[in-house]
Amino acid sequence: MRHIHLFIFFILSTFCLGQQSYYNQTRQTQFLNPSFYGINAKSFAGVSYNSLSYQTNEKIDSKIFFGAVSFNNANFSLGIDFNNFQINSYGLINNTINLSYIYRVRLFNEMYFLPSLSVGVGFNQIENPDLIFGDQLNLLTGSIAASSSDPLSFNELRTNFFDLGASALVYNESFMFGVALKHLNSPDISYNQEFELKRPLSFSGVIAYERDLNYFGRGFLPENSYLYLITSIYSADDFMKVYAGQELLLGGFSIGLHQLFTKNKLSNAMLAGLNTSVSVEQFEFSFGYNFPISQDLTVLPPNVFEISMIVKFDRFLRNNKGFFKHLKTDNL
Repeated sequence: MRHIHLFIFFILSTFCLGQQSYYNQTRQTQFLNPSFYGINAKSFAGVSYNSLSYQTNEKIDSKIFFGAVSFNNANFSLGIDFNNFQINSYGLINNTINLSYIYRVRLFNEMYFLPSLSVGVGFNQIENPDLIFGDQLNLLTGSIAASSSDPLSFNELRTNFFDLGASALVYNESFMFGVALKHLNSPDISYNQEFELKRPLSFSGVIAYERDLNYFGRGFLPENSYLYLITSIYSADDFMKVYAGQELLLGGFSIGLHQLFTKNKLSNAMLAGLNTSVSVEQFEFSFGYNFPISQDLTVLPPNVFEISMIVKFDRFLRNNKGFFKHLKTDNL
């Protein structure tokens, strides 16, 4: 029984960490650092779909619903995200809900400090009909029986947990730096009450720079043209990733590149990707694709497809500078 639960935990922790590491941080920085929900006191709602395809025909799907509401008079914002994560071949379903409180402090001129606290709950389950147990296998014929006498085959494994996190971010119109700690309480995600399986504390740091490429509105570039550079590092137990993104924003259109390096006990891998977005009025549509460019021979990294849509409710919706730019303070 203990070995089965350890195996299930390995699946859950490995794939969950992997799934979280492949989203487009250039466009979805708030998933890495919740303080980003409070930038420019913006209000918005969005949905993101992320699909990982492995060469072993394994497919992992994740759907995230997220949004933020700003309370300008009280100098704070609330951010929320709901993540539905599934590995169909294992019958594994992971749902998490996180609520973040982001306070806004003006340091000087147009420099702002955004500390944040996050609380979350998680619901994990494994539906056993998707699993194959040892007594179902016929080693002589290679056939698989329809039912099993294993005790776990009659139960749907479930576990719930409570999660805590904290983050902080400093930014202005050109620069951003932030850090985040997640799983401060090391939540127990074990399916067996006889022993604990703690989710490790994670740390992340992010730094970004944005430059106006057509400040005087002249030349061949659109008036609202920006170069956005972002780099982040994430670490949890023996898992580490380094992300770098470069994006060119040309009014309501953007195109970018990003690179991702991941490392754990089993493998090292490097991926590269392309991303683009189109903004029409208050709607923003983003697309991204990642592919492996190098790996060791232990675990093959996936190809990743991502699509998202965001509806923005900024007060100055017609202010193009404040609408298209990543780092902005015009709403404050």
